[in-house]
Amino acid sequence: MYTTGDKLLNVMKEEEIGIAELSRISGVPERTILDIMAGVKEPELGVMCKIAEGLGICVHELRADEESYAVSVPKDTLAKLIVVSEINNVELEELINCILEKGIEEHGFYV
Repeated sequence: MYTTGDKLLNVMKEEEIGIAELSRISGVPERTILDIMAGVKEPELGVMCKIAEGLGICVHELRADEESYAVSVPKDTLAKLIVVSEINNVELEELINCILEKGIEEHGFYV
C-alpha cells in the first residue's frame, strides 16, 4: 500500500531528482511537492499531471493505492523525516529504524 507521496519519492530516487529540480521542471512549488511526499494531502489531478509530465511518466504511475496507512504520523514530523532522508541519501525506512534504535539526538535530527 503506497501513497502518492511514496510513489513520487520512489520515482524521484530512481531518476535521481531532488525536490528543487522537480519543482523547476514541473512548475509545481517545492512546498506542494513536499506536502505530497509527506502525505499531508493528495494532490489535484492538474498538479499530478504537471509532476508526471516533468518526470516523463504517466500520471497513473503516481496514483495512490486504495489502502491507506494504519498508523498516523504528525505531518510536520513526517515531512522532516522525508527531507532528512533525502538530504542524507538514506531510505526513509532505514532512517526511521535507526532513529527508533539509537535515538533522535544521536543522529542530528531534532523534532
